[in-house]
Amino acid sequence: MFSNQQIDTLPRHHTIKFQPLADNAIWHVQINWLLFYIPLMTVIVAVRYFNQPFADAVSAPWLLLLPVLVVLSMLYNFYSVRVKGIALREHDIAYKRGLIWQQVTLLPISRVQHTEIHRGPIERKLGLATLRLYSAGGMSADLHISGLTDKQCNDIRQFVQSYGYDNHATVDELVDE
Repeated sequence: MFSNQQIDTLPRHHTIKFQPLADNAIWHVQINWLLFYIPLMTVIVAVRYFNQPFADAVSAPWLLLLPVLVVLSMLYNFYSVRVKGIALREHDIAYKRGLIWQQVTLLPISRVQHTEIHRGPIERKLGLATLRLYSAGGMSADLHISGLTDKQCNDIRQFVQSYGYDNHATVDELVDE
C-alpha cells in the first residue's frame, strides 16, 4: 500500500563537520592568480612605456589600481580557501565553499558513475590533487574539489568506487588515516 507521511524533522546540513582543505591549497590558489596578474601587469607597463598615446590616456592613478586589485584578490583568495571544506559521510560527500555566496553541495555516493583525479604541475609540486566526481547524464563533473592531498583524493576515490560492497573501508578508517 502506498503511503506518503509528512516529515516533521528534516536533516540539516549545518550539523555536518567539514574537514578543511590541505594546508598547501592556499599556495595553489595564490600561485595561479599570480600567474595571471604578473604577465598582465608586465604587458600594461610595457605598453605604457613604449606607447606614448596609451601612456597619456592611462594616468598613474589607474595603474596604481591594479596592484591594489591584486592585493584584494589575494586576501579574498586566502579567506575563501579557509572556508572551504569537505565531509565524507556514510552515503554522501559534502563540499562547502564560498566566502560571500556560501554553497554546500551534497552528492550521494550511490549516484557517482566515475571519478577522476587531476594533478597539474603546480598541484604536483605542492603535493595536491583535484577530485572530480561525475554522476549519470552529465558531461561535466558534478563535484569538483581542488586543494586535497593526493592521498585524500585516492582514499575518497577508493571509498566511492567500493561503495556498496561488503568489504569497503568505513568512513572512520579513512578519516583516521
